[in-house]
Amino acid sequence: MSKDEAGNNSYEVAYNRIKQQILNVEIPPGEGLSELRLSQELGISRTPVREALRILEQEGLVVSHNGRKKVSILTSEDLKDIFELKISIEGLIVENAARMRTEKDIKILRSISGDMEGLARRMSVQKEKFDYFSEWKVINSEFHNTLYRIAGNKRAGALVDNLNLQWHRWRMGVMAMEWRVERNIHEHEAIATAIIDGTPEVARLAMKNHLEDLYNTVVSIIKTFGIQ
Repeated sequence: MSKDEAGNNSYEVAYNRIKQQILNVEIPPGEGLSELRLSQELGISRTPVREALRILEQEGLVVSHNGRKKVSILTSEDLKDIFELKISIEGLIVENAARMRTEKDIKILRSISGDMEGLARRMSVQKEKFDYFSEWKVINSEFHNTLYRIAGNKRAGALVDNLNLQWHRWRMGVMAMEWRVERNIHEHEAIATAIIDGTPEVARLAMKNHLEDLYNTVVSIIKTFGIQ
């Protein structure tokens, strides 16, 4: 392995490990990030750790204050900003998807909708007998990746993924997703139907309603339990 390859691998190790620790709240919001300590824990030099922290700062998971880096703290105002951006970007994605979808795309969307309906049926009778949330995450990922592909805007998809990374690390974000799987399914089916029917305005409105309802669920959990 060349020196460059070794350096790239070290950077990837540092980036993936630190990012996962932040997302799993193993490194809690507000905690300082020492290049020396992280390099010792990971068994690599400080240079790839420094590069990993730089990228994580660009992604919004790390912030700099007085020359020191720490895990960013997400506030209620940050959450509002994130969802405003999601509504704008994802609304544009589904609107374009409704205009650009082909017969092949329609077939794929109908198949994904069938998977959603099947999950909803099993949830209604099996309840806690299977891990429906994990299954939903797989279907949800396939659905959104399909929308990005149909709309032909990978950059928009990357922006949404980054926004999701930021708010999913809140405990109440995960709780909201778990609590409203059935509502998510129905709302996503409405979005899929609008795209299949080729109605851009209806698709955008369906996405807006979905994201506003999800945001309100998160806010409600914060107010009820006082947790972040």
